[in-house]
Amino acid sequence: MDIASFFEKIPFPALSVTGLVIIVFLVMLFSKPLGKMVKLLLHAVLGFVLLFALNVFVPVDELHLEINLPNCIVAGIGGVPGILLLLICQYFFHI
Repeated sequence: MDIASFFEKIPFPALSVTGLVIIVFLVMLFSKPLGKMVKLLLHAVLGFVLLFALNVFVPVDELHLEINLPNCIVAGIGGVPGILLLLICQYFFHI
């Protein structure tokens, strides 16, 4: 028995319900990790905005932080204390 003949014997509503159940299950399975990834991405965008504002509005060479993904994530999650942590790390470790 091949697959085409197998699916021809199953009534259409049964396939529709089965497909719907599978889709709902997959959405429920991946919604929590996806939500965390979206939240991390939003925090990274916020960190980018904070770092950009620091670099534009504070024109001191010693306070210049490079805008990259790790710095954006630290600044986004940590906010102002995260930026201060990045500045301290840059000052002491010359990163």
